[in-house]
Amino acid sequence: MTNAVAALPSTGDETKWTASEAALVEAAGLVTGPPAARRLAPRPVVEAFLMHAQRTGLDPIARQIYCIERGGKWGTQVSIDGARLVAERTGQYRGQTATQWTSDGVTWVDVWLASEAPKAARVGVHREGFVEPLYAVATLDAYNAGGPMWRKMPALMLGKCAEMLALRKAFPQDLSGLYSTEEMDQANAGRPQQQAPASQEQPALVEAPVEPPTDWFAEAAAVSSKDEANALWRRVPKQERSGELQAAIGARLAALAEPVKEPEPEWAEQQPETPTTDWATAEVPQSDDEVETVDGVLEGTEVDETPSAGGYDR
Repeated sequence: MTNAVAALPSTGDETKWTASEAALVEAAGLVTGPPAARRLAPRPVVEAFLMHAQRTGLDPIARQIYCIERGGKWGTQVSIDGARLVAERTGQYRGQTATQWTSDGVTWVDVWLASEAPKAARVGVHREGFVEPLYAVATLDAYNAGGPMWRKMPALMLGKCAEMLALRKAFPQDLSGLYSTEEMDQANAGRPQQQAPASQEQPALVEAPVEPPTDWFAEAAAVSSKDEANALWRRVPKQERSGELQAAIGARLAALAEPVKEPEPEWAEQQPETPTTDWATAEVPQSDDEVETVDGVLEGTEVDETPSAGGYDR
């Protein structure tokens, strides 16, 4: 561990830093913004960077490890030299193969002399305990950032990406979560942003139809049940609800609850008090001699079963 690493603060609380620790944190890229408005990275970012620096033992002054902000997102990066140093300190690093490039994925060369950029690069890292080297391939389409260095030395930049991939593949415990500058250049590449489709405006001579406002009081007067009243109230926007409208709906429901008296028909006033019928009437006999009998029973009278005083029927 270098002296610079030892001088890093042990906590992310800036109130406990010394002046030299604060200067070292700023040199590591954790402070950004114009001189008049410098701001420190969020506390979790600072804590993560300090842990990475302590774990790897890399020197932020030598730019072996540093922090960078891209589009509001912070990340810890290492240089390719820093990654090589981490692999060497493990004691299991046994070198690597020569970087190779290809333009078709079939023929690989150790030196790239063509004027056009290679399509891919590959590097193999030897680690103790592995029979074969651990290869990694980086393609131009995936990592080309289009910056000045990529236009000037595309083969070198692509080779560094392949080497970093191979080192992280061979030593995941030590390099996991750490990426090189060359790998992350593509994050800064300008990508065309998707523009929202322009809204099609109607011609000036065509006016959009304007819907008239809803007359909620008229709707309240037309409800015929409590369910319809509840459904109407749910349809009314909250900003249009009022005590007057609620009272109108309540009055309508109260009116529906009152019994309605049906008017009497006109003929009821002309109906006579004593009903008359067209039945035929018969004369009532004035004496017993004129009444016809059947088996001694008078029609319309009760039968007197008591024998007469003379003991015989008349």
